[in-house]
Amino acid sequence: MPKRVVRIAPDAERQFSQLPAADRGRLRDAIKACLEDDDAAVNTRNRFRLRRPSELAHLELRVDDLRVFYRIAGDEVQVALIGRKKGNQLFVEGKKVKI
Repeated sequence: MPKRVVRIAPDAERQFSQLPAADRGRLRDAIKACLEDDDAAVNTRNRFRLRRPSELAHLELRVDDLRVFYRIAGDEVQVALIGRKKGNQLFVEGKKVKI
Protein backbone atom coordinates (compact mmCIF):
# COMPACT_ATOMS: atom_id res chain seq x y z
CA MET A 1 0.00 0.00 0.00
CA PRO A 2 1.51 3.35 -0.99
CA LYS A 3 1.86 6.14 1.53
CA ARG A 4 -1.15 8.38 1.97
CA VAL A 5 -0.96 12.14 2.18
CA VAL A 6 -2.13 13.46 5.54
CA ARG A 7 -4.01 16.77 5.36
CA ILE A 8 -4.76 18.52 8.64
CA ALA A 9 -7.78 20.83 8.74
CA PRO A 10 -7.20 24.38 10.05
CA ASP A 11 -9.21 23.62 13.23
CA ALA A 12 -7.14 20.49 13.88
CA GLU A 13 -3.93 22.44 13.20
CA ARG A 14 -4.96 24.98 15.85
CA GLN A 15 -5.85 22.20 18.31
CA PHE A 16 -2.50 20.52 17.64
CA SER A 17 -0.56 23.75 18.25
CA GLN A 18 -2.27 24.22 21.65
CA LEU A 19 -0.94 20.89 22.95
CA PRO A 20 2.16 20.75 25.15
CA ALA A 21 5.39 20.09 23.22
CA ALA A 22 5.72 16.49 24.50
CA ASP A 23 2.18 15.66 23.32
CA ARG A 24 2.78 17.30 19.94
CA GLY A 25 5.88 15.16 19.40
CA ARG A 26 4.11 11.95 20.39
CA LEU A 27 1.10 12.79 18.23
CA ARG A 28 3.25 13.77 15.23
CA ASP A 29 5.07 10.43 15.40
CA ALA A 30 1.81 8.47 15.76
CA ILE A 31 0.15 10.26 12.84
CA LYS A 32 3.15 9.54 10.62
CA ALA A 33 3.38 5.88 11.69
CA CYS A 34 -0.33 5.03 11.81
CA LEU A 35 -1.94 7.25 9.18
CA GLU A 36 0.78 8.02 6.66
CA ASP A 37 3.09 4.98 6.58
CA ASP A 38 0.56 2.29 7.54
CA ASP A 39 -2.88 1.64 6.00
CA ALA A 40 -5.11 4.12 7.87
CA ALA A 41 -8.25 2.20 6.86
CA VAL A 42 -7.30 -1.04 8.64
CA ASN A 43 -8.68 -1.43 12.16
CA THR A 44 -6.17 -2.00 14.94
CA ARG A 45 -6.36 -1.75 18.71
CA ASN A 46 -5.74 2.01 18.62
CA ARG A 47 -7.13 2.85 15.16
CA PHE A 48 -10.76 2.04 14.43
CA ARG A 49 -14.07 3.08 12.89
CA LEU A 50 -16.41 5.16 15.00
CA ARG A 51 -19.57 3.35 16.06
CA ARG A 52 -21.61 6.34 14.95
CA PRO A 53 -19.78 8.18 12.17
CA SER A 54 -20.26 11.95 12.25
CA GLU A 55 -20.06 14.66 9.61
CA LEU A 56 -16.49 15.35 10.67
CA ALA A 57 -14.90 11.91 10.80
CA HIS A 58 -15.40 8.19 10.30
CA LEU A 59 -12.29 6.90 12.08
CA GLU A 60 -10.40 7.49 15.32
CA LEU A 61 -6.76 7.12 16.31
CA ARG A 62 -5.92 6.77 20.02
CA VAL A 63 -2.56 7.95 21.33
CA ASP A 64 -2.71 7.55 25.11
CA ASP A 65 -5.35 10.09 26.19
CA LEU A 66 -5.24 12.00 22.89
CA ARG A 67 -7.72 11.35 20.09
CA VAL A 68 -7.37 12.10 16.37
CA PHE A 69 -10.57 11.96 14.33
CA TYR A 70 -10.17 11.56 10.58
CA ARG A 71 -11.66 10.35 7.32
CA ILE A 72 -10.14 8.82 4.21
CA ALA A 73 -10.75 10.28 0.76
CA GLY A 74 -8.89 8.40 -1.96
CA ASP A 75 -5.14 8.68 -1.31
CA GLU A 76 -5.67 11.31 1.36
CA VAL A 77 -6.21 11.12 5.12
CA GLN A 78 -8.10 14.20 6.31
CA VAL A 79 -7.59 14.95 10.01
CA ALA A 80 -10.63 16.89 11.21
CA LEU A 81 -10.34 17.07 14.99
CA ILE A 82 -7.83 16.52 17.79
CA GLY A 83 -8.96 16.19 21.39
CA ARG A 84 -8.14 14.75 24.79
CA LYS A 85 -10.12 12.04 26.54
CA LYS A 86 -10.72 12.37 30.30
CA GLY A 87 -12.70 9.44 31.67
CA ASN A 88 -15.53 8.91 29.24
CA GLN A 89 -15.63 12.51 28.04
CA LEU A 90 -13.88 14.14 25.09
CA PHE A 91 -12.49 17.66 25.38
CA VAL A 92 -11.47 19.77 22.41
CA GLU A 93 -9.82 23.11 23.16
CA GLY A 94 -10.97 22.78 26.78
CA LYS A 95 -14.65 22.30 25.89
CA LYS A 96 -16.62 19.09 26.30
CA VAL A 97 -17.58 17.72 22.88
CA LYS A 98 -19.77 14.87 21.67
CA ILE A 99 -18.79 13.28 18.37
